[in-house]
Amino acid sequence: MKIRDIDTLLVNSPGRKWTIVRVHTDEGLVGLGEATYSNKEEVVVAAVEHLKRELIGEDPARIEYLWHKIWNISSISGIWRMAGPVWMSAMAGIDIALWDIKGKVANLPLVDLLGGNYRHGMEVYTHFGGATPEESAAQAVAKVAEGYTALKGGVRSNSNYRFSPYDEDGRPRETAAQFAAVREAVGPDIRLLVDCHGRFTVAGCIRLARHLEPCDLYVLEDPVPPDDLSAYAKVRREVSMQIMGSERLNTKNQFRQLMEREGIDVAQPDLMYAGGITEVRKIAHIADTFHIPLSLHNTKGPVGIIAAAHLMASIPNAAPTEFVTGIPWRDEILTQPLKVEKSFVLLPDGPGLGIELDMEGVEKYRLAAGDPH
Repeated sequence: MKIRDIDTLLVNSPGRKWTIVRVHTDEGLVGLGEATYSNKEEVVVAAVEHLKRELIGEDPARIEYLWHKIWNISSISGIWRMAGPVWMSAMAGIDIALWDIKGKVANLPLVDLLGGNYRHGMEVYTHFGGATPEESAAQAVAKVAEGYTALKGGVRSNSNYRFSPYDEDGRPRETAAQFAAVREAVGPDIRLLVDCHGRFTVAGCIRLARHLEPCDLYVLEDPVPPDDLSAYAKVRREVSMQIMGSERLNTKNQFRQLMEREGIDVAQPDLMYAGGITEVRKIAHIADTFHIPLSLHNTKGPVGIIAAAHLMASIPNAAPTEFVTGIPWRDEILTQPLKVEKSFVLLPDGPGLGIELDMEGVEKYRLAAGDPH
């Protein structure tokens, strides 16, 4: 079996446009992957087109070799270890599709190729918002009623989330009031997360965290920018809640260095930005040696969600992973809907990822030229 072609489909979802990658083989099998990178969709599509030039004609079963051919060997379409979210997202889309093909050839679910089920699915958390503490509490209560056992909210902003670390402090008292109201409304057993978006100074984030500590939060996500890994440890030493990060890192080596600096309690790679199943599985194994759980940044479409679910169901060190709700037509691009029960995304039964595209639904919601982003 050889790779015959690689193409992409852009789906016009709210915010991020889902970037679906298809790897076609000369025997008619098609593997599905996802390469969504927020607001850089066309750039990632171009990167996939660039990378595929040296993959046409290759054996799709040689996943590790092909990953490293692009990463380290290729002189034409390779990235020469110049990791970044655009290239790594393109790599991820192809990588996930190759794993899908391997499962289809073996007639086994992807989770079985990754070592089998450690758990029955992927535990997830979802989000709450609200302009006031009362609105935030009401949204949180509604999500708990739907069956979710972990919820994330953001910090208040002085600048409509266009952060400057020198001007933005997260409005600590208002943010704390929001989380205090949510905690009182949902009780002590629901895990609450706060997202700092990686945009505070060390001192500013410590001040914010001190206001939030009485709310008994599960994690403080991405407290500081990822370009200074030592900053995470400075925050972690000064606050009592767990530190989670960082969706903005792109390789296993970056995560290893962050863990060696004792900067995080929970690792948070993005399956797309960090190069797909092949690389993120290694990040999970490295994290396991530090006794650190994994919680994926998972704000993608249904192909990426299911790929994440197979990986997270196979590893011992899984923490609740992000899951976006509120897109009622998401299942229309699949032949069978996603299954979410009691805060778990359940795995499909079929081979590979276990999902297929409904092309009528894809065409209905496909991003067309001139559509606003």
